[in-house]
Amino acid sequence: MHLLIQVVIDGIILGGFYALMAQGLSLIFGIMRVINLAHGEFLVIGAYLAWSAHQYLGLDIFVALPVLIALGFVIGWGVSRVLVIPMLNRSELMPLLVTFGLAAVIQGVLTLVFTTTPKVTTASYSNSVLRVMDYQFSMAKVVMLVAALLLLGVLALFLDRTKAGKAMRATAQNPEAARIVGIDVTRIHCAAFGVGTAAAVAAGALFSVTQGFYPFSGALFTLKAFVIVVLGGRGRIRGTLAAGMFVGLIESALSGYVPNIGTSLGTAAAFVLVVVVLAIRPEGISQMRGAKA
Repeated sequence: MHLLIQVVIDGIILGGFYALMAQGLSLIFGIMRVINLAHGEFLVIGAYLAWSAHQYLGLDIFVALPVLIALGFVIGWGVSRVLVIPMLNRSELMPLLVTFGLAAVIQGVLTLVFTTTPKVTTASYSNSVLRVMDYQFSMAKVVMLVAALLLLGVLALFLDRTKAGKAMRATAQNPEAARIVGIDVTRIHCAAFGVGTAAAVAAGALFSVTQGFYPFSGALFTLKAFVIVVLGGRGRIRGTLAAGMFVGLIESALSGYVPNIGTSLGTAAAFVLVVVVLAIRPEGISQMRGAKA
């Protein structure tokens, strides 16, 4: 029973990170119909930015996080405006090829600048442990969970309560109707890509305190984010959160009960689950319901 409770709590902590990580991809896919194959690389960029902010400026993660989120938005907006938007009216493969190439470029630049030596961001709470009864948890992971849930909550409020958020939801549901009522769809697409990238950068910054990362870490993050988007529904924050928790629990359970290779089995199990769900309910998974919370 002790191991089961520990596994469940670890899975919830991991699932919160996965939900924040995947929500950016979900938002971009739901609004722009683009699968961003460089999504994981943006997460790694966030990790390196957090590490650099501490290493060279002495900034704690929470001091740097708002700046990193804003920087992530600017990066996403620029990438969307320069590389992605011009490809939207071409073949459906073009955005995939562009973002795939972008991922390779980012990996090369990060390798050139930071080398391939794994790095971990140090925070004021890095070595702290939270003890509750007979259970103990890394404070860095607990903080990651709380911050991820808070950021998802802010994003939900943004989509539900702000004019820009409602415009994004309208664009996701019907781009042509959005144009008719005066919404600048191109601007909304850029903003959506910026928000999605900012979410990835924030997730990377939080993750960098809990585990080592290197320039080629992004590919696995992209794959896991895609799994969660398929399971949770495109753009829907509640669905993404539930799917992220589910994947986190699977990985945590296999890691806890299958020593040494449990984490790899967890990743494989998530992909098997996607295949099963797509085989049973392809219409429900692929149906677009807008970027709702």
